[in-house]
Amino acid sequence: MEKHYNIFIFFVMILFVGCNPDLDYEPHGYEQKIIVEGYIANNEYAKVYLSLNNPTWRKIDSVSILKSVIRTAKVTVSDGETTEVLTSSWEHTHFPPYIYKSTELKGEEGKTYFLKVEYSGHTVTSQTTIPYSTPIESLDISIPQQDNAADTLRTLSATFNIDNSRHCSYRFFCKRIKDTGYYETPFLFNSELNLNGHQTVTVMSKNSNGLFALGDTVMLRFVTIDSTSTQFFKDIATGLTQIQSERLNTLKSNISEPGFGIWCGEGVRNYWVVIF
Repeated sequence: MEKHYNIFIFFVMILFVGCNPDLDYEPHGYEQKIIVEGYIANNEYAKVYLSLNNPTWRKIDSVSILKSVIRTAKVTVSDGETTEVLTSSWEHTHFPPYIYKSTELKGEEGKTYFLKVEYSGHTVTSQTTIPYSTPIESLDISIPQQDNAADTLRTLSATFNIDNSRHCSYRFFCKRIKDTGYYETPFLFNSELNLNGHQTVTVMSKNSNGLFALGDTVMLRFVTIDSTSTQFFKDIATGLTQIQSERLNTLKSNISEPGFGIWCGEGVRNYWVVIF
């Protein structure tokens, strides 16, 4: 199932070192990084996107971003029993459009998965555990409160229960049939990991008013992530000053050096909703 994450487009555009065929540790005194964006969800194949970071002093455009994509790495995922070398190919629903993907190994809730990336004589590693997914207990379709809202528009909200002892947070992605990719409701729910009990979230659509039209068929992807991934995505959302000042040491990453990024286990529940 395609996703509309693409958080790493921002990374590739502004991270702080030169882009060369091999890792370069000396230009302008900075270190080049292997940027990893990897996900494994229950009942889904592992997906990993790799790139080298670009310098802030270079012109950043689609051509330079494509040149930074790593297409010759060996990427391995293991659950401790089964190990698979991922297959690489172009994936045009994501930018940069190159993916390493498992074809046999699928994620299972509660299991730990180990990632290894070998590139240009360097190896970066990580591990993640897929949290148990969280069910949506109810979906509510309502007439919006805005005075200028059309009679044919609706809001969509989801109610679910947070078990504070799990130390998880949640991401909402939705896609209408006519959309080309998933759109994330623009916040990380429970980013402080301190909420407990029933919570209700308004899901946002991918249009200027954030509402849904009567008759829309909506695919809703409700993702549970652990505290490590929570801190990473929270830092990305709030850490623009550190990134722009070319300092990443304050941003959380579960990728070993000389890498940076995230290997994220996702507990996923998928829903279909028709707006009426």
